Formats: sequence, structure tokens, C-alpha cells
Amino acid sequence: MKQFNRFIDPKKDLGSFSGMVCLYLLVMVFVSIISTFAITLFMFGRYGLEMAEKQEYVEKLINGNGISYLISVSIGVLLFALYRQGSLFKGDVRQKGRKMTWQTFLVFISFLGFAQLASSALSQLLDHMMETLGFFKPQEDMSEQLSQSWSLLLYATLIGPITEELVFRAAGLRALEKYGKVFAIVMTALAFGMFHANFDQLFFATIIGFGFGYLTFEYSIWWAIFYHIFNNLVLSQGLHYLGTHVNMNVAEWVQILVFLGGTISFTIVLILKRKAIFHYIQENRPAPGVFQRSMYSFWFWVLVLGTTLMSLLPYLRGY
Repeated sequence: MKQFNRFIDPKKDLGSFSGMVCLYLLVMVFVSIISTFAITLFMFGRYGLEMAEKQEYVEKLINGNGISYLISVSIGVLLFALYRQGSLFKGDVRQKGRKMTWQTFLVFISFLGFAQLASSALSQLLDHMMETLGFFKPQEDMSEQLSQSWSLLLYATLIGPITEELVFRAAGLRALEKYGKVFAIVMTALAFGMFHANFDQLFFATIIGFGFGYLTFEYSIWWAIFYHIFNNLVLSQGLHYLGTHVNMNVAEWVQILVFLGGTISFTIVLILKRKAIFHYIQENRPAPGVFQRSMYSFWFWVLVLGTTLMSLLPYLRGY
């Protein structure tokens, strides 16, 4: 049995990582506010436009502004590089495990379909529960915004996935690895889900966080980055493009085949590999008391409560 090492403290290390995620979120909010202020100041300082036209232009520019995200994630990666004291690019991203096989490659493609379908079902269940309480969330088509803004598209399909993996799978996993792979995977997956600060992405980000954490430990962070980009570029934006430029019915059928097929395939893999999965968890679980001790982290609960409030805002606006 693993023994708890009292010379290392999961409460402190989880708190440090959670605090950095909170700081990262504050940076994103601050940059967004500054960007919105600059756009508003620029547009309302222009002559020759009616007030209604200016307001329309401002709203359009703000909704399609991905530059603020690109600035924010650049600052975020710098912060986590400092947090890891130089080891982020020197050691964290360079660690490699086993060689990827085509069977494992296909399993993780099906895992993405499973994650999409499972998270969609959970999100709809949550929406239904909120609606019974009288809270309704306005519908937003993020894919449509992405298709109209090169900067948002660049962020969502390339820069965002890369920087998020650097923050959560490189910096986060390696910072918590000393307590066991299972502890590091679970806590960074939860932090990754909460980081998105909305219930639509909470479930999906958390689920893929489990898979990407395993990928990073057992194969390489570059595979986690690849699957993250593949999901955002092909399964999300690619299917939206297919629906708007080819045929909506075709896109819906492709989506059903990918998500349902992926779910069935991945479920079969889970059943067939259940003993190996259980053995992996047993071999890499934390020492007794680690999870319990980590739950006393102040900054972890600041992250939980803060992102929960941010996730509730769309429902409160629709109330």
C-alpha cells in the first residue's frame, strides 16, 4: 500500500495550480474588458455614422474579436512557464511514453465521439433541470461566429488547443504527478472543465481531460494536442461547415454516425479492457489521504465557486 508522504502537500500544490488557473481567468477577463473598451472608444469616436449603426458595428466587432483571446492565452502560457520555473518547455513537453499504435489511434477518435454525445446528453439534462426552476439560457451559435472571424477561428481550432494543453496537460499534470497519475489526471481534468466557465463545455472539457491526461502520461502531449485540434477543427467546425455549405441533412447524419458510432465503439473498448483499466487505476492511484487533503485547498474552491457563478450567468440573463 502506498503511504502518504508528509513532506509533500497536495493541498499546497493543488492550491498553487488552482490559483494560477484563477489568475489566468482574470487575465482573460481583463484583456476582454480592455479590448471591448478600445473597440467602443474607437467606433464612437468616428464621425458619419448614426448611433444605431455605431452600436451595431461595436457589437459585431466584439463578438468576432479573437485577438483578445490570442493575447490572453499568450500571457497565460507565459504565466504557467514562470509557475513551472522554466521546466515547461525544457522538460514537461518533452516527456514521452509508448509509441502510438493504429488501434489506440482509432480508440481515441471514437473517444471524442463518446465525449461529444455524453456531454451533450448531460448538458441537455442540466438545461431541462434549470428550465423546471424557471431559468432559461439564450441559444448561441458559436460556430457561426467562428466562420465569420479568422481570429476566432484561429484561436478555437489551433492556438486555443495548443495553449490549453500546455497549461493543463504539460504544466498541470507534471506539477501534480508526484501524487500519482490518477490524482493528476482527475484534478487537471476537473480544473480544465471549470476553466471554460460555462455548463455547455464543462462536461465535455472534463471528459476529454481524462483522456488527454492519459494520453500525455502514456504517449506524449503532442498526441493530446493533435486530438484537441482534430476535435475542434474537424468534429466541431468541420461539421458546421458541412452543414452550411453542403447539406444540413448530410451534416446531421454524419454527426450522428460519428458521435453514436464513437460512443458504441468506445463503450465496447471499455467493457473489453475493463480489467486493464482497473489495474491501471490501482497501479497509479494516490496514497490514502491525498484526495482528502487536497480538498482543503482554498484556491481550488475559489476556482469551483467562481467558475460556477460564471456558468450560471447565461441562465440569470435569460431569467
